[in-house]
Amino acid sequence: MAEKSVYEQALSLLEYRARSVDEMRRKLRQKGAPADEVDEVIQRLLDQKLLDDADYARQFARGKLSRGGASRHRIAQELGRKGIRRDAAATAIDEVTDEEGIDPLQAAVRVARKKWKTLASLDDATRRRRLYAFLARRGFNPDEIRELMSLAGIESEG
Repeated sequence: MAEKSVYEQALSLLEYRARSVDEMRRKLRQKGAPADEVDEVIQRLLDQKLLDDADYARQFARGKLSRGGASRHRIAQELGRKGIRRDAAATAIDEVTDEEGIDPLQAAVRVARKKWKTLASLDDATRRRRLYAFLARRGFNPDEIRELMSLAGIESEG
């Protein structure tokens, strides 16, 4: 069986999920593709609208805001690791919250309540501590965590 071309490898990567330009470049280089060929393939994918960092950032933000209950800061941070500029990440997050009416705060409250229920077998102090850590890992700062816990009907200590 003939070895896949760099373009075919890129299409295979896109079959699994959307990717940023930077992510695609890294993946293809990891597979041993020559840099000049990678650049040509990326330009071809951009011309065909198969790679689009702005659209990728919106899709990523939509998923994290609606299902994951992640903070704006955390989403922007993750997009940055995927090669999306900070201003493009902020724009994508704003567009998703405005155009689709997603309320990041309410999504985070839903996630906090769900997590609280999973900790039901623990004593309240341990539950609060674990929920606090859970929300911190999602990028919320201490003030935001206290507000989320209050809105979720969970009183925090301190």
